[in-house]
Amino acid sequence: MVFHINSWRGAKIGFIRGFSKEFPDAQTFKLEENFRSTGHILDASNAIIAQDQSRIPKTLYTRKGAGQPVEVLQFSYMSEEADAIAAEIGRRAASGCAWHDIAVIYRQNRLSRAIEEALIQARVPYEIVGDVGFYQRVAVKDALALLSLAARPDDRQSDEAFRRVANKPTRGLGAKGLGAIELRARDQDISLLAAVSETRLSQKAAAALREFERVVREIGAQEDLTVGDRMRLLLEDTGYYDMLRADDSDEAATQMENLAELADVADRYRKIDHLMEHASLASGAPGEKGKERVQLLTMHRAKGLEFRHVFLPAWEDNLFPGTNARNLDEERRLAYVALTRAMEQATVTSCDYRQGTSSTPSRFLNDIPPGNRISHWNWQVGQGALPSTRSAWEQTRRELDALGL
Repeated sequence: MVFHINSWRGAKIGFIRGFSKEFPDAQTFKLEENFRSTGHILDASNAIIAQDQSRIPKTLYTRKGAGQPVEVLQFSYMSEEADAIAAEIGRRAASGCAWHDIAVIYRQNRLSRAIEEALIQARVPYEIVGDVGFYQRVAVKDALALLSLAARPDDRQSDEAFRRVANKPTRGLGAKGLGAIELRARDQDISLLAAVSETRLSQKAAAALREFERVVREIGAQEDLTVGDRMRLLLEDTGYYDMLRADDSDEAATQMENLAELADVADRYRKIDHLMEHASLASGAPGEKGKERVQLLTMHRAKGLEFRHVFLPAWEDNLFPGTNARNLDEERRLAYVALTRAMEQATVTSCDYRQGTSSTPSRFLNDIPPGNRISHWNWQVGQGALPSTRSAWEQTRRELDALGL
């Protein structure tokens, strides 16, 4: 029987570790043979978890042979990292690996966004396990609704966006007030936003909603700004950011991070319609559930699972372990769990810059013995002078394009 001890669920791992002291006559049986992973993966995992000085000593071994070294790759930017992972997944699928035998496992849900977009562009089918896709997250949908409203304030097609965000944060708009606006809009054949100034509302709601209308119209008209800048202004001037800042929950912090990710994407666009088309594409079929799909999931979700090929992005000290990690040993255990999900091949990646901030490779990578790691793709071995990682994945992409993949 296997027990997962998670402090974030209220468990106390010290009870297990102190069991033999409390009951000195108890016998300990170590289950050290691993039937899943190859030797290089286990040696790398053992080396990482060995730094947890308080753990009960245990060293896993396997009879499956050494296998391939763990690929430890470093990129400049997260878009480059994501593109490389997507291209390599496509290459392995073209070589006969089933989609569902491949997983991308990350520390936090917010790290899925760049991977999702790269997989969509590479036409790789995927499924997000235990979470919704990036563009289905609440704050992201709210921000897109604000942008949609700003792009077409007088179009009835923006009415659904108005319903979604008109009372976020609270502006005193209840069901009765919204009903009155809906009736006025229908009678005059105008948008809900335009009907605000034509509808008799409570003094509080009228003042707040008219200010909301002014902000939306003024920012929407600033076409000299990128879509990202307009989105940031909308979120700031409508009070949406303040609503999240006033909430000290982890969920609010995650939503702020999601909005920062979305703003980075939106910065690439000058027209709101183009971002909306991109979001619609990203919310479509590639993320639907199904057997023949690459699995995207967090390290916590991955416990107990196994995949032939595992990609582990964003192993950086500001993310894993995070700057606010409450328990470094528990983060180390997660690293151990993540690596040992791989049966045949584990690939760990990091970036020099992520979201405009410089970063350094995770300290956990320093624990992996040189003999168990390789700094390029394993398929490059024996090809003479090794090309850079960047040129290697660009070559892979060209080969896949030629195959129609």
